Amino acid sequence: MNTHGLNIRFLAQGMVKLSPDDLPAGFFSWSREEQIKWAQKRWASLSRKDLLEAVVYLDIEEDSVPDCLEVDDENYDVLARTPAWAAFDRPGSSVLEPVEPEE
Repeated sequence: MNTHGLNIRFLAQGMVKLSPDDLPAGFFSWSREEQIKWAQKRWASLSRKDLLEAVVYLDIEEDSVPDCLEVDDENYDVLARTPAWAAFDRPGSSVLEPVEPEE
């Protein structure tokens, strides 16, 4: 008899598309740091509905895979995981790093 359940976890991709009219004037002439700051502020203003729609926007069959199998108990023992899941909770893994355009 099983005494615990199983969690099949995944990292869901999503996309919030902003049209040129949604961006401030001159956005692409700003520094990468300014662009990141603006985008993070915009991200923080999104509602739960906005975020769910951003996930639904993509094709779940192509844009999501099971990333972690864990025991549903007090320790959440991991049975298997993808490299993406392993990186998910590393310190600094959610920090946006500026990427300068290639010349």
